[in-house]
Amino acid sequence: MIELSLYYIVIFFILQEWLLPIMDLTKTGHVELILAFIGICLVISLFNIHFIISWIVKLIYIAWFIITVYSDLSLFSYDGIGFLLYEMQFNLITIFSGKWLEITDPFRTFLFFVLIWMLIYLIHYWITIRKSIFYFLILTIFFIATLDTFTEYDGSYAMVKVVLLGLLMTAFLFVKRLITQTNVSIQWHRYLNLIIPSILVIGLASVLGIILPKSEPQWPDPVPYIKAATGQGGENDEGEGISKVGYGTNDSRLGGSFVPDDKVVFRALTESKQYWRVETKDFYTSKGWEQSIYTPTESTYMNMREEIEYSLPKGPEEETQVAYIRQVVPFDFIFQPYGLKRVNVDESIYDMHNNVGIIMNTSTEKLYPYADNRILELESYSVEFSEPTYLYSQLQAQPTEQLDTQDFERYLQLPEELPERVVQLANDIVKDSKTPYQKARAIETYFSRNGFKYDTQDVAVPEVDQDYVDQFLFETKIGYCDNFSTSMVVLLRSVGIPARWVKGFVGGEVVDSSEGDLKTYEITNNNAHSWVEAYIPNVGWVNFEPTIGFANMRSIEYDVDTANEDEEFVLEEDQAPEEQNQELEETQASSNQTNGPNFFVRLIDLINKNHIIFIVINLSILVAGLLLLFSRRKWLPKVYIQMNRKKVMDESSFETMFTQLLRVLELRGIKRQKDQTLHSFAKVVDDTFGTEEMSKITYVYEQYIYGNESQHIDFGKLKESWEYLINRSSS
Repeated sequence: MIELSLYYIVIFFILQEWLLPIMDLTKTGHVELILAFIGICLVISLFNIHFIISWIVKLIYIAWFIITVYSDLSLFSYDGIGFLLYEMQFNLITIFSGKWLEITDPFRTFLFFVLIWMLIYLIHYWITIRKSIFYFLILTIFFIATLDTFTEYDGSYAMVKVVLLGLLMTAFLFVKRLITQTNVSIQWHRYLNLIIPSILVIGLASVLGIILPKSEPQWPDPVPYIKAATGQGGENDEGEGISKVGYGTNDSRLGGSFVPDDKVVFRALTESKQYWRVETKDFYTSKGWEQSIYTPTESTYMNMREEIEYSLPKGPEEETQVAYIRQVVPFDFIFQPYGLKRVNVDESIYDMHNNVGIIMNTSTEKLYPYADNRILELESYSVEFSEPTYLYSQLQAQPTEQLDTQDFERYLQLPEELPERVVQLANDIVKDSKTPYQKARAIETYFSRNGFKYDTQDVAVPEVDQDYVDQFLFETKIGYCDNFSTSMVVLLRSVGIPARWVKGFVGGEVVDSSEGDLKTYEITNNNAHSWVEAYIPNVGWVNFEPTIGFANMRSIEYDVDTANEDEEFVLEEDQAPEEQNQELEETQASSNQTNGPNFFVRLIDLINKNHIIFIVINLSILVAGLLLLFSRRKWLPKVYIQMNRKKVMDESSFETMFTQLLRVLELRGIKRQKDQTLHSFAKVVDDTFGTEEMSKITYVYEQYIYGNESQHIDFGKLKESWEYLINRSSS
């Protein structure tokens, strides 16, 4: 028993090296619970428990895990058992229908547990019957090596650990196999005499392998050759393939897919979400962005306590806010909210350094903390800012200043090889717009109305002779923020509006709201973003957000002349009191005729005589209301379905039904975050239910609600998808 226990402890740690990279790469949680299941299976095998009891224990654990993770129900409740039976029935029908990709996440989890169950049974057979784990060890090494080569996973430590444990197991099982073949009974101390030398040799070899110097890899990296052979790129590819999202300085070759990265960059304690500006770029190369070549890079020094002067407008002093920044990734620049006024640092910085200030690159408007003739990396600092508010009348006014002067020349630059159809498209978009702001808004909203799609996967990279913007506008129409923002800048410049490309971060997730009006936002690499700033005459630089699924945070005060509307409103207001008085008089007369002048006196007297009954009635109403409130997850979906069952879905009712679906999903616990795109939210819903219905509905919503298009929509199938998701959310 002790010997077998030792084997299973080693096997547990080897299986852990299988599980951890899978959990990490697939972003799967609850690793401890899955490891606990592995431990339970090994303990059951160790004590050779009867298979009926073994099956019962394992199935109960799997059922408990699925119900706990995928619902708020209890295992020993009617609803919990119903949830399991429904999932089993639905997925079995799905499998027998051949729709393998539509099985739900709970059922996928069930299959994963069954796979672990079978694997441990196979390992138990190898150890107790074959007394060899050679094939399992080779398979484990191959698995880790493959992940280390072709993914972000670093398998260096895992490989050493698996080889060490594998050699120990091989030595143990060799001795065991030798004893069995010779049919010799051996005492425990003699068994240790055989095992201990093996342990010492393996341990010594491992220590020497770690501490001794090692030569460089003798073989070249096989990944580029494999990609070249499969048509996915070669050694000389730049920008192709899949990279990781985040802030970088090289934007000369845009395009290609990327994988998300949840690594925290900085935390901001502030009142609301902000666009965190880092730098601007103005020279478009047809493949990406570079720093301006029209003027040499110049820097402006400002005292740290002075107000920062740069090209962006600021709000009034009385509306100044403060944001407290704490960096997790050490950057040497300042994150700038719109309306930035000052940057403040801890007094200890002034004690330790001389000439503390801010250096601004006048070409990119990137801000660097500076002291002792060098740039600093600040761990924390605060920024004072007052967000600008733009007057609608000024935005809509006809320009009184020229935009084709030398001051704006670098913001109107376009490559000579830019295809003519890009310029033609820009003119077509703004043909009905009169002012620069109207033109900018027309271009900003063009993408959401013309079949463009936000996606981070399968994003194309332009060929050598292909323009990045032209490819996106006319061929792929699929991309992320870089595609949308770069295209808008080029379209703006094509119609004579100065524009520049802006990089930084946006949004973030609230992780703490215990500081009163201030909230702590956690900004990760996933929040890296790019957007547009355009110069509007009489106003200045204004930020625009063309990327589908992102909401612009610019503040506009609508001060336009509404004299005619006011006149109509006054006329209505003049007539309303007479009508209201007449209606009130009629109501009072009717009440007096029906109930007499002492109605309210008699009602109060009745309440006083039967106050206990009225209290019970009110409490009953309150309890019933609370029950309805807390059980609305069950009954509200049925109400929505009944409300819309006999209705014919069309473009007028689609938006309402989509909003109802979002409300039901929120009751289920699937809530869309404020900075989350509809596309990414739809993927979360589909992953939860193991379906593609939400993506279908969301795609139609984006294309036809935002774009005001209605042709070629099969509203019948769309309604079926809507009812399916409503029912799944309430199950």
